[in-house]
Amino acid sequence: MSNTADLNHLTRTLKEGATAMGLTLSDAQLDKLMAYQALLAKWNKVYNLTALRDPAQMVTHHLLDSLSAVSAFTGAQRVLDVGAGGGLPGIVLAIWAAQAQPQMKITLVDTVQKKTAFLNQVKAQLQLGNVTVVHARVE
Repeated sequence: MSNTADLNHLTRTLKEGATAMGLTLSDAQLDKLMAYQALLAKWNKVYNLTALRDPAQMVTHHLLDSLSAVSAFTGAQRVLDVGAGGGLPGIVLAIWAAQAQPQMKITLVDTVQKKTAFLNQVKAQLQLGNVTVVHARVE
């Protein structure tokens, strides 16, 4: 399969999985979620952000698992993801919320500098204005 065919297949898997959960994702949301997955896979080679390496598993075990929590945040205005790691579920929630609940602001906190560097890169590249990244301990 070509890279385009692979991407189309992964995007279709994501869309169908979200639909099965009762979520309708726009093309912009799907594009950003897949861009996030690509960044996670790229940075994971150097920074070990997740044990998963297979893009298909990242879609099902990271993106769709994170989207499954969306209903718990209906109406939330401020969300705190402590120990944000590679951005799961915080980044996925932020991508969804940017269109679905624009009033929601998400703060991602992690003690590991390389993880917050990754999260800041994702925030910048995906233009996630609803995300704040904090490198700190929470006690």
